[in-house]
Amino acid sequence: MMRVLDKKVIADLMTTLWNSWNNRNNFIFRGNEDEARIVWERTCTLSQNFCICNLLNEPLLSLNQVAKKWQKPPKGFIKINFDALVCEDRVGYGVIARDDEGFVLGGGGGFIKKTMSVEEAECHAFEASIKTACQLNINGDVLFETDNVGLVNKLKNQGIDITIIGARIKVCKEDFNNFNLADLIWTRRSSNVIVDLISTKCAMRLKLGFLYGLLVGYP
Repeated sequence: MMRVLDKKVIADLMTTLWNSWNNRNNFIFRGNEDEARIVWERTCTLSQNFCICNLLNEPLLSLNQVAKKWQKPPKGFIKINFDALVCEDRVGYGVIARDDEGFVLGGGGGFIKKTMSVEEAECHAFEASIKTACQLNINGDVLFETDNVGLVNKLKNQGIDITIIGARIKVCKEDFNNFNLADLIWTRRSSNVIVDLISTKCAMRLKLGFLYGLLVGYP
């Protein structure tokens, strides 16, 4: 139904439904029920107040929707994106390395026949991304990028993290010594779609090898 009606009609419909539901709750819990005419008048008043409020105040959500896409790293840096997908009995992961012009230097993915948490799967993908960088003989300035904010926080707070995952991330931090400069940063999921696709395919047991010399225009 929402695909057929315009935004104004949908807003009025939702306001009417909300007032009807509120009237129902008043009847059930307080024993008070308003007439349909009163409910309708209250709905009209509320809709008008919302319209006036939206005209006088800046909306909390921006009306200009900006499509997020992969951002090029600073000049001289290589950005390595990674991601993992957890299924019932296996995990797929993907890695892709690109230079500051967006040129793909290499990448790949795989799957593990094992049940694990999202946190552990993302940690494994992080380890795989470092291994991929070493296999590609990358030793300069590197940015590892993930859409998992928990992984980034664990790296920043590794000194106080005594979990098994924390210990593995500490090893990853030590592996940063293989590069001139390295860091792990967070990005939006919409900027990580390529490795998300790779990990999804790998979770379906489609083993992907390394890809060289590809120039892609994907976000």
